[in-house]
Amino acid sequence: MNKYTDLKGVIGAALTPIDSHQGIDVLALKHHCEYMLSKGCEFVSVFGTTGEGASFSAQQKTAALIALSDLGMDMSRHIPGIIASSIADAASLYKTTAELGCRAALIIPPFYYLPSGNEGVVNFYESVVVAAGSPDLDIVLYNFPFFSGVPFTPSLIKDVVARLGSRIVGIKDSTGNLADGMELIASFPELSIFTGDDRILSRMVSAGGAGMIGGLPNLFPEDSVALYKGGVDEAFELRAAKRIEAIDGNGGLISLKALLSDKYNQPSFYKPLPPLLPLSDDITTALRIELEL
Repeated sequence: MNKYTDLKGVIGAALTPIDSHQGIDVLALKHHCEYMLSKGCEFVSVFGTTGEGASFSAQQKTAALIALSDLGMDMSRHIPGIIASSIADAASLYKTTAELGCRAALIIPPFYYLPSGNEGVVNFYESVVVAAGSPDLDIVLYNFPFFSGVPFTPSLIKDVVARLGSRIVGIKDSTGNLADGMELIASFPELSIFTGDDRILSRMVSAGGAGMIGGLPNLFPEDSVALYKGGVDEAFELRAAKRIEAIDGNGGLISLKALLSDKYNQPSFYKPLPPLLPLSDDITTALRIELEL
């Protein structure tokens, strides 16, 4: 990782509160982003996987980003997720993200149609940049093959960097695979390599990783920051592992939404958009007890 970059630390992948019309509750989203930043997150990332980014339209996400800016948020501390299969939608979001002064954009490869090799993926990213007017905005590559179907191998990353150059500043590796994460750190010392998994965060950072972009800071931002800084004991590490295993074992983001809704007493955080269903009350209660909330 470039030692001079500010692109490091804990980045909270924000959950998205939803209003009664299945729109984005921007005021609640602003409050929550500010909460995570106040608790030590360096940046926040809205509309990624945890934020149900694939379920909202490009128009909805664009309007929400503009509204956050109009409400006075410091957009330089935002790294919005861009999850879109069409070049036009991804480019529109990338352009807006640049115009609002965001720190970077976290862009997942196209999904649904499998790319025709490395060149197909590279062509997608280049087409998005060109269609957006080639704004001067950094890109973090989003490695989440479970959803995208596209694993960011070292050879693919090299090909994207060869085409787009210094515009590519980092990678978010959501696989949770420590060995692969370590390989990325060793292979790309000039890039900020983020994990999405608290369980390997400390080891990734010790090896030169940049930090994490993940969902647990929605509920436990200060603990995620402690893991990033290092020096915590084994019991602390085990508690963090127990949390992510319990949440992932009960639907991931729907568990986070149910627990955050309880924390804020804010109903708009509770329900996800279809096709996801909200967590049942009994599982929510059991999780609250297990996680000592």
